[in-house]
Amino acid sequence: MSGDSVPFTLSASAFSTGSREAAKLFEELRKPLLRYLVCLGLSPDEAQDVSQDAFLSLHRHVTSGGAQENIRSWLFRVAHNQARNRQTSYDRRFATPLDASRDDMLDHATPERELLAKEKFRQLQTAIRSLTEAERECLLLRAEGLRYREIGEVLGIATSTVADSVDRAIRKLAEKCNV
Repeated sequence: MSGDSVPFTLSASAFSTGSREAAKLFEELRKPLLRYLVCLGLSPDEAQDVSQDAFLSLHRHVTSGGAQENIRSWLFRVAHNQARNRQTSYDRRFATPLDASRDDMLDHATPERELLAKEKFRQLQTAIRSLTEAERECLLLRAEGLRYREIGEVLGIATSTVADSVDRAIRKLAEKCNV
């Protein structure tokens, strides 16, 4: 998904009942935001709660006349901060960023293929866990389609740092997964 399809500015009237602009924004960003939050380590239910809170915050922000440049990165930033607060309050760490239930998505054609696919998935999970927190967050946001500039805004770091972190993360994953 490219950020070009998301409106860069919304008027307060865009959030009126039945607004097409607000509905389109919600439809375009809801799933990527949920995926990102689950990859950060939240349960699907927690991710749903944080996502809902982030969209409510966006509504309040826009209707109160707040800045409207790059709503997409603003929304991811709010959700990111809320996820961090939730994780801190529950004393969580990023020990298991990928859910074991994803094993269900593997091809079950033969027992051998299933075993190989599960082993590759475990290897990828281990490799992702070995990344630094910054590398993991940059890579996850990039996987959700955010540009380096947007990732920098979400995480509060320089664009060059984002580029270095993504590059380093990809190299580490390739090395650990023998790609």
